[in-house]
Amino acid sequence: MKAGPKVRRRGGGVAAKSTKVDALSRQLAASTAVIVTEYRGLTVQDLQDLRRRLRPRGVEYHVVKNSLFARAADKSGRGGIRAMLAGPTAVALGALDEVELAKGFVDETRTLRALKIMGAFVGGRALTGEDVQSLARLPTRPQLNAAIVASVQAPLASVTSVLQAPLATLVHVLSARGA
Repeated sequence: MKAGPKVRRRGGGVAAKSTKVDALSRQLAASTAVIVTEYRGLTVQDLQDLRRRLRPRGVEYHVVKNSLFARAADKSGRGGIRAMLAGPTAVALGALDEVELAKGFVDETRTLRALKIMGAFVGGRALTGEDVQSLARLPTRPQLNAAIVASVQAPLASVTSVLQAPLATLVHVLSARGA
């Protein structure tokens, strides 16, 4: 009797799934923020183009299986992500500053109307899609640092000029008298 063709099952066995969960868990642990999206309506070419545009910004974009990603999220201590996993899911991961990650992702996906931001996990808490949009509008850390330095420097510069004014006046009077 002739054996029929082997049927290849999608998704692999238990060992393959466990390996995938471990890899996703490591990526989650190494990232500062995770943005969860639903990519329904995007073509494979759209996803490839998006990955190519995000890579220079330090953002990785992966299509994930919800059940495996939920296990990885639980394993990495980010169980709040579980509620965001519905439909075809892809996640953006990065070890950047959270604002830079959100800003870069929102900027690059602005033209993809079919892409929906379901939420994010930032700083130990879950955010909604609207929160991610708000986070993307914030100034970056270098911009905030520059604003703080400018606000500290301005009063000091004023005090210095006020203290130097009488001395400068005296120098001008003495130089005019000596001429």
